[in-house]
Amino acid sequence: MNKILKSPGMKKAFASLLTIGISLLISLIIFFIMSPLDALYEFVVLITGGLGYFGIEGFFDILAEAAPLICCGLAILFAFKTGLFNIGAAGQYVIGSFASLMFTLHFGCNWFVALLMSIVFGAIWGLLPALLKAYCKVSEVISGIMLNWIALFFVNHSFQTYLSDCVNGTQAKTYEITGIYKLPDLGLSKYFGNNFTIAIFIALLMVIVIWVILEKTTLGYQIKASGLNSHATRYAGINDKANLLITMAISGALAGLGGALFHLAGLEQWQVQASSALPSMPWNGIVVAFIAQLSPIASIFVAIFISFIAQGSIAMSQSIFPVEFGDLITGIIVYLSGLTSIIMMLVTSKLKKKEKAKGAE
Repeated sequence: MNKILKSPGMKKAFASLLTIGISLLISLIIFFIMSPLDALYEFVVLITGGLGYFGIEGFFDILAEAAPLICCGLAILFAFKTGLFNIGAAGQYVIGSFASLMFTLHFGCNWFVALLMSIVFGAIWGLLPALLKAYCKVSEVISGIMLNWIALFFVNHSFQTYLSDCVNGTQAKTYEITGIYKLPDLGLSKYFGNNFTIAIFIALLMVIVIWVILEKTTLGYQIKASGLNSHATRYAGINDKANLLITMAISGALAGLGGALFHLAGLEQWQVQASSALPSMPWNGIVVAFIAQLSPIASIFVAIFISFIAQGSIAMSQSIFPVEFGDLITGIIVYLSGLTSIIMMLVTSKLKKKEKAKGAE
């Protein structure tokens, strides 16, 4: 066991799994407080993603939800690698959703063009806080939060005023995505449910691309070096401003892509309201990034787990445990995500003590 935990990757995995385990234990206690007789059964339904309730289609619904979540997690972790907290990913996600819906429903473009436009629009929105950070020394957290709400109200106003042909007025939401506008399903939706599309494959491709950039390219080395010590990299001749702009553009593009994968898969229509809340998907991307210990590969499994929880919350008995209990567990995981670093420190300290004890013998 000690030999396994000496690997940095295994330390991260152990810390993340222990954090999730503690979060689930706290959640189970809350379930017992709410309804002792039903707690255990409903909790099992929750953590299994309701597969017994939804069957094979439920599993592919989970993958459909996981695809945009993976992209949002990648957006957060990629920016964090260079020392930036891209809390503006929610706005970039909204703008990406807007671009995908506008280019399909209004301009009549196919899904591929809409996907590209969502990446471009997300990258542009991601550049805004980067420019303020690079040239005006404005915190990306402050500008990102403000740009989130600007994006939301801009999108709602645009759909209500300029793009009303995209909106079903009787339902106050955009029309359904169908035909050439919807992501292809490779003819498999009749077996795996209507929500099955190539979204999950696009998300997995993005994981590979981001991993290659971070681990196998000069840009990735510079980004990680800047995140560790920006002053040292600047002294070494690395253009930290250029890296900052590139990083946030890529991060914004990923978040924008996440919005497109969600809406072009037909999972949900955009709710057009004068005042509303920001989508939860990009916020859950923060959970994915930090529970995955900023690892692109690990983000796949964390995103699927979070989607399992969301799907399971729908399958629970709503009269006892409403769907919001899924958000409750996600929230607990968010608050405890800081434990991963502490757990890694404790494991490392314990291993060092054991090695010293063996050396003394």
